[in-house]
Amino acid sequence: MGPVEAYRFLVEEIADPRVAEWPLMSGPLPITLIVGAYLLFVLFLGPRFMANRQPYKLHNLMICYNVVIAVASGAVFYGLLTSGFTTSLSWGCEPVDFSYSPEPLSMARWVWRLLLLKITELGDTVIFVLRKKYSQCTFLHIYHHAATAGLAWIACKYAPGGMWTFAMLPNCLVHVIMYTYYLLAALGPTIQKKLSPYKPYLTMLQMMQFVIMVIHTTQALMPSCEPSRKPLAYLYMFHVLVVFYMFWDFYKKAYLRKKFL
Repeated sequence: MGPVEAYRFLVEEIADPRVAEWPLMSGPLPITLIVGAYLLFVLFLGPRFMANRQPYKLHNLMICYNVVIAVASGAVFYGLLTSGFTTSLSWGCEPVDFSYSPEPLSMARWVWRLLLLKITELGDTVIFVLRKKYSQCTFLHIYHHAATAGLAWIACKYAPGGMWTFAMLPNCLVHVIMYTYYLLAALGPTIQKKLSPYKPYLTMLQMMQFVIMVIHTTQALMPSCEPSRKPLAYLYMFHVLVVFYMFWDFYKKAYLRKKFL
């Protein structure tokens, strides 16, 4: 199989035909350009642009941004939940329904909206750079945001339904809590001080969602479960385990060592 045939196989033959004409979904170029532009800005252009400038305040923008992400995460959670999990889908091994029936098509649309949400969340790092909060632009933060956007595109392109959408539920729910926390923290130092004791629990909550995601996805490793989509399971589980390790390493350094010093 040559490069052209391989590309056609990946983009057309094994992809979901329902999403092919949706914005950003015709091929990998749009999401590649978006993630590439994100990395270029946060790693090179942004810091160079801010080198001789004072940090931007962006207080009102941060409040609006956190409200939008928290509300959107809640909306996507509800949309995914009510597009199958409250009716016909179980929490077990459920194959993707590629039909144009109302419920499977609604699920695919909500997965596409999740992709838009993950692209919007790249704005976290842009705000950090413009505020010159470079200590928050860690490898964990940048890798997690960039890889999650890419994986959201892969999910929408190849498996926007069935068991593959279950992992999106705890992720959206955790993001409602996270961005509500960030919203409250943006209201001033007094509230930040009151929230500070709860910060370790936020990281623990993120790690708990990763455990749930991996446990649920292991079903796809059974021979009878989604036999043609096992590469998605391996790719997704590898990403989640890597991110879990980095979150655990951060938790140990940020909280456990301080506790025993």
